[in-house]
Amino acid sequence: MTGPGSTRPAVREATTVLLLRDGPDGLQTWLLRRVPKMAFAPGMSVFPGGGVDPVDASGPVPATVEAVAEQFSTTVEHAAVLMRAAARELLEETGVPLPLETLRPWARWITPEAEPRRYDTYFFVAAVPAEATAAALTGEASHADWISPAEALAEYERDERPMLPPTVVGLRELAAMPTAAAVLESAAARVVRPIQPTFRKDGSGTWCADLGDGRLLPLPASFRSASGRQLS
Repeated sequence: MTGPGSTRPAVREATTVLLLRDGPDGLQTWLLRRVPKMAFAPGMSVFPGGGVDPVDASGPVPATVEAVAEQFSTTVEHAAVLMRAAARELLEETGVPLPLETLRPWARWITPEAEPRRYDTYFFVAAVPAEATAAALTGEASHADWISPAEALAEYERDERPMLPPTVVGLRELAAMPTAAAVLESAAARVVRPIQPTFRKDGSGTWCADLGDGRLLPLPASFRSASGRQLS
C-alpha cells in the first residue's frame, strides 16, 4: 500500500474465479470481454472477479478455510474474506451461486509497479454447480461465454482476443487438464506463490512478461498493458 506522501499507486486486493465445466468436447471455462471504456484491462478477456469490498469482512466461514489459508500463506480470517469476495463477485457477474467450500486456491498475481491501477489478486478454481447456469450479468463486459482453454489461446495467438499474462498463463495451465475434476484435484496440492511480472524485451527484441520465476511469456505485437498502454 502507499504511505503518506507516496506517489506509488495503492495496491487493492481482488479475487478471480476460473469457473469450470466439462463441455461436449472437453474442459471449458467462463471468459468475459471487458468493455473498451474500462480503466483497467479495457477490451481484455478475463475470468470473472473484482475487488474485495468491506461487505466481505463478515459472513459465513467455510469448512475448508484452513486449507485455503495454508495454500495462500495467510491467516484463516483473511482467507475467509477472500473466499466470500470470490463467491460474491462470481454471483454478481455470472449469476452462479457458488458454495464457498468448492473454491480451491490456484494462483496469486500482483499488477506490475508501472501500472497506475494495481491489484493483488487471488485466483481460485471452481466447478459450476450442476443446477446453475452462467449468464452475462455485468455491464463491465461486452460479451461472456463458455470456451475451451485451447480455443481461447488460439484466438489470443491470432491477435483476436487480447489478454493479460495472468489470463494467458491460467488458460495454458487449464489446457493441460482434461476435466474440471482433474483441475480441482491438481489445485488441492498446488503451492501458491505471488507473481509480479515485469515487461521487458528478450534477446531478439521481443516484448515479454518476465514472471520472475525463470519464465518469460512472449507478448504479441499488439499487446497493451492493463491501462491500455502500448509497450514501446
